[in-house]
Amino acid sequence: MIRKLIFILPIVLATSCTYYNEEELYPNETCDTTNISYTNDVLPVFQESCYACHYNNTTYGNLDLSNFVHIQRVVDNGNLLRNIKHEQGGTAMPQGAAKLPDCTILKIEQWINLGIPNN
Repeated sequence: MIRKLIFILPIVLATSCTYYNEEELYPNETCDTTNISYTNDVLPVFQESCYACHYNNTTYGNLDLSNFVHIQRVVDNGNLLRNIKHEQGGTAMPQGAAKLPDCTILKIEQWINLGIPNN
């Protein structure tokens, strides 16, 4: 009995801890990238995922994302998408956290493709 337990326990432990992101749990849901706006779609992402490190006096890496002008600079130099997509040559953001959901990244990318309107 103990031998079986010793054999089975590592298998159970190895397979019991899994991580699912939203896209894996709900694969049939579509990502609506129409009518994307800075105020409704992009700003809340920055507030929730970026402000802890990049807001006013709490900035890391000399990067303050607390206003539109600062965000525009990061978009213009290409670092925003590179970092949130975890692409080579970038710094994976948010740092120390899971990658943003694919739909969130698509919305930010669509906002950029629309010319980063301040709406």
